[in-house]
Amino acid sequence: MICAFRRLCFLIVASLSCVMMGAWIPVHAQQPAAPLTAAPGKSGGEGGGFGKDVTLRPATKEDPFLQTIVGQPSGPPQGNDPQSKCLRMAWGDYTDIKGAPTSIVEVSVIIGSDEKTAICKVDGYVNPQVGFRILMPLTTWNGKYMQNGCGGQCSGPIYIPCEVQVLRGYACLAADMGHRGTTYDTVWAIEDPFAMIDRQWRSTHVATLAGKEITTRFYGSPPKYSYYHGASTGGMQGNTIAQRFPNDFDGIIAGEGGPWRNPRPRAPEGVVTGGRALSDAKGVPLVSPAEIRMLHKAVMDRCDNKDGLKDGILTDPRMCDFKPVKLLCKGDKTDNCLTQTQVAAIDRVYDEGRGPQLGSEIAWIGAFVAADGSAGRYARKPPAVSPQSSYTSNEPAPNPDLSGLKAAGTKFILYTGWADEIIDPIGPLEYYEKVEKIFGRKDTQSFFRFFIIPGQSHIPGGVGAESINYIEALENWVEKGQAPEVLIGHKLKWISQMMGPMYLEKDLQPSNYLYSRPHYPYPIQARYKGKGNPDDASSFGPWNPTTGKWVR
Repeated sequence: MICAFRRLCFLIVASLSCVMMGAWIPVHAQQPAAPLTAAPGKSGGEGGGFGKDVTLRPATKEDPFLQTIVGQPSGPPQGNDPQSKCLRMAWGDYTDIKGAPTSIVEVSVIIGSDEKTAICKVDGYVNPQVGFRILMPLTTWNGKYMQNGCGGQCSGPIYIPCEVQVLRGYACLAADMGHRGTTYDTVWAIEDPFAMIDRQWRSTHVATLAGKEITTRFYGSPPKYSYYHGASTGGMQGNTIAQRFPNDFDGIIAGEGGPWRNPRPRAPEGVVTGGRALSDAKGVPLVSPAEIRMLHKAVMDRCDNKDGLKDGILTDPRMCDFKPVKLLCKGDKTDNCLTQTQVAAIDRVYDEGRGPQLGSEIAWIGAFVAADGSAGRYARKPPAVSPQSSYTSNEPAPNPDLSGLKAAGTKFILYTGWADEIIDPIGPLEYYEKVEKIFGRKDTQSFFRFFIIPGQSHIPGGVGAESINYIEALENWVEKGQAPEVLIGHKLKWISQMMGPMYLEKDLQPSNYLYSRPHYPYPIQARYKGKGNPDDASSFGPWNPTTGKWVR
């Protein structure tokens, strides 16, 4: 049986679920399997969910009637072979996991074309309802544990990155942050403060406790190293781990997350900022995609060469002095100018430097204004808006005192993009600067490095060299003591899958590179040396904007 790469599959009779990595062949399609099926629910989340309109209840060993219907075995499989060990986990008791009482509701063995693609897939939940999926190589475990973050409001485990990591030998877990729904709805949070607590911090921690213990019981020994990686909402999760649970992982990658700064009062009352600022009261966009492109061109014409190279990328938007009012029509509206209403709306998006930065405009198309001129994905009214369900916008800014993380010896890579259309990049920049003020640069750099990527938008597809092997950099730092002094990023011709700080090995190939750039720990910037191929990272060097000198 072959399933689509991004979906869970539910086989209603003899058993039950499959994930594709190449062409997976479920063992339980050939022999009786352990108790398997999914709880009711609709698919949701970015690249996750438990199938569409699933209505089966779990078939368990305590229910002989269902066992008869679906052909379940009467007892756990015997033997010490990896397949039997995997399927036998469905009969295990995981309610004794300290701090994370767990139930496993589905187990299956997936066999691919070789032993690298033979995995044990376990679906379960931590009390009360933090759902997770963990993939574990049957015979090629590298001794490490990886956990993947979520996106949007989550609402379903984003397990696609785990399908990549399991091929590298990792046991890898993804969780749903304690609720089910669609990517952006918040109905689950209404009048449920416990669901909000799960989403804000608890779910990530308890999923970690469960994931590590399941990995330990399956292999018979605990992981040698454990890592976390996530972007967007997953980046927020990573930062929360760094503050609240510094001992959970040996290394953390957190990208494009927030919130980084407390909201400030708006004036006048009722004025909105961000993506919805580009729409009128009825939700109709005030600016067309063509006008956004005109705005972007004007920004680049003004500021592109301020970093010494005209390449379509702003190394630091703070160097740009462009003002939207420069495009204000002098008379009648034309295709080459903007009305006063449009200029005011664009100013609200930039929000005096607290919103998207200059140079991010192309990413507004799709995010704030759809390509057809309708409202973009972030400009639409959320399905539920209430004091209970809009809490994510009122989360406090993170605490820069990372003493616990430093003491634990955990390594932390934080990154964001200068052209991010959703996350205010100045926020994490200021956060890092506060951390340096507490510990000093030398001590901060010993455990925490921040990278800000020119031209990177929130979703891969911007102009920056945003494809970076963060995971390899973190492994080298944790396991070999090699701190990331420079990360080489590539602009890819195509991306197989959006996975935050994760790319398929086949994507990271020279034949797929448009150009490359070095990225240095903040505040050091990559600057063109004045000679050499500007599409090659070797033609750039480290520049300190504070001193105005090259770093030797």
